[in-house]
Amino acid sequence: MMKLSVLINNYNYAQYLRACIDSVLSQDHAAYEIIVVDDGSTDDSRSVIASYGDAITPVLKANGGQASSFNAGFAASSGDILMMLDADDYFLPGKLAQVATIYSSHKVGWCFDRVTNEEDAGIADPVVLTPIDKRETMRAGGFPTLPVPTSGLTFHRSILSQILPMPLADDVVLSDNYLKFAAAYLAPGMLVETPLTFQRLHATNRYTNTDRAKSLKPQIMMATGLHLARRFDGLGRMGKSLVTGGIADAHLGLTDTLAEIDRVAREARGMGWTRQNLTTQVVRKRLTGAAKSLLGR
Repeated sequence: MMKLSVLINNYNYAQYLRACIDSVLSQDHAAYEIIVVDDGSTDDSRSVIASYGDAITPVLKANGGQASSFNAGFAASSGDILMMLDADDYFLPGKLAQVATIYSSHKVGWCFDRVTNEEDAGIADPVVLTPIDKRETMRAGGFPTLPVPTSGLTFHRSILSQILPMPLADDVVLSDNYLKFAAAYLAPGMLVETPLTFQRLHATNRYTNTDRAKSLKPQIMMATGLHLARRFDGLGRMGKSLVTGGIADAHLGLTDTLAEIDRVAREARGMGWTRQNLTTQVVRKRLTGAAKSLLGR
């Protein structure tokens, strides 16, 4: 039987953590393990984790950001399929069995399911699947449309082992977008249109449904694009587009914009990203954004 590893990443979500862990322990798929990575929490998270004893594998570490938690969880895992889960979310009953069936029935490297925000939801029948292969699109500089947060992401170990360990960044600046884009570049996958996961919206979300999302988005775009282009030769065009889009969306003044372009050009040395071609692309994206804004009024 295919073994599944559920990698729960937690930072100060003690009030939600028990519901998260219990949602996995109550699943009807027999072969699984639960790795709970605590990223230096200062609340009661570690007491909650300790209360589960041998039912879970704890990984207790100093705070290093979500990317570091992904790396630590993967290093401690042994499953054929890796399933990501934020500690404030939970899996719907039957998710593990559904995911195992998809991987057994289809030759895919990843499987992402949409999430629901409705508490006490169940998995609708039938489960609707959409095969996705965006490898050529991404090599040509295009983006895949994968509207799934961390808790809906699962990967075959053969794919995730080519992605993790990933570069580190503070908070959530490098997180699920890096994983999604890298996986979509490496292999065909499956999008599960039917939600298999509950995503909790609350006052302490780290990105989704928060005021800080607008200011974080450009940082995420820049970091994700730069590191993907560094890691994967075929993602240079897409990575550059992400980076320049992030600079354009940051709406910095001229001096700060040029400073950011210079920083990127230095960090991308050897990749053909010059100050001139970066500046040209940022200007184009700003003009495009301004035009869309005007037409939308």
